[in-house]
Amino acid sequence: MGLFKKITRNIWNNCQNALVQSVIAGGTTAMQYYRRPLKCLDETETASVTKNPSTIADLHATLAIIHSLDDYLSPITAQIGSDYYCLAEETHYVNYFKNKLPESVFRKIQSPEHFFSNDSSIRVIIDGIDGTGNFLRGIPIFCSAVALFINEQLCISALYDPVHHVVYSACLPVNSFESEAWEWHISSNHRIDLVASQTQDNTLPLAQEAIGIHLTRNNPDKVNELLKQSHHSNSILENLSRASAGIYAFNSGHMAMINIARGALGAYVNNTTHLWDIAAGEVLVRACGGNVTGFDKNAISYDANDRVSVIAARQHIYETLMRIIRKE
Repeated sequence: MGLFKKITRNIWNNCQNALVQSVIAGGTTAMQYYRRPLKCLDETETASVTKNPSTIADLHATLAIIHSLDDYLSPITAQIGSDYYCLAEETHYVNYFKNKLPESVFRKIQSPEHFFSNDSSIRVIIDGIDGTGNFLRGIPIFCSAVALFINEQLCISALYDPVHHVVYSACLPVNSFESEAWEWHISSNHRIDLVASQTQDNTLPLAQEAIGIHLTRNNPDKVNELLKQSHHSNSILENLSRASAGIYAFNSGHMAMINIARGALGAYVNNTTHLWDIAAGEVLVRACGGNVTGFDKNAISYDANDRVSVIAARQHIYETLMRIIRKE
């Protein structure tokens, strides 16, 4: 049990709030660059010259999240006699973060190689901007996301959609605490219990459910896996399209999984992605009663820096989707 024995309801709530505040900080920072001219960072700020101009926004959003975690999460971990370590997609820009952060905070940032081999009791995966391609093009489908692990168990997450000014937060069962998932409209302070919402309406057939996908731009072989036909069968994508109410290319795993929790999508399918692109969303979908696995039907593993496949789905259509994906 380790640290779980030390976690009271108050500490649990404070951990959730720490993640919520951090994603708001990240998303708010990202919006300063949204639909505005972006420039590349130069070599004085990054380990190498970036070819993606949206990286400056992603870096600044990640930095804002790290600062917020230091403000809100550090006192909590000190209270239970622990520390925490962070991983983000952009933390390979070591020099940038080293120049921007005090040493006490910088030492908490780890490379993927160290993060996944670290036996630290508390770890945090950050995605400053998920959906950077959408962000760069001014398409309003992106978010900031953070997920927290305790004793290697994925426990809590928060995701912030800054365009609509809405926070999604969730936690999985720990000790006597049950699953929770909330949709918080900050402007009106209106909160929706997503667990209750999913329980009340969870029976639509696959033919009436929409499916979110991501066609990766960096791996043509993986795209072909979804599009490839044979003499004996249609492509996975065609079969999904025929079986469902429609296919939507979100190109943001977290935004797709937010919409599963909301009930707008039935599932999200991606045959190759990074762990920071799905960790927070996994907590949200599972807290709402959905399933999140790889194409092999095994749980997503967070113990190595490997790309993974993912199917996140409302529980009642998961098995049907899996048969389509596996062409069974």
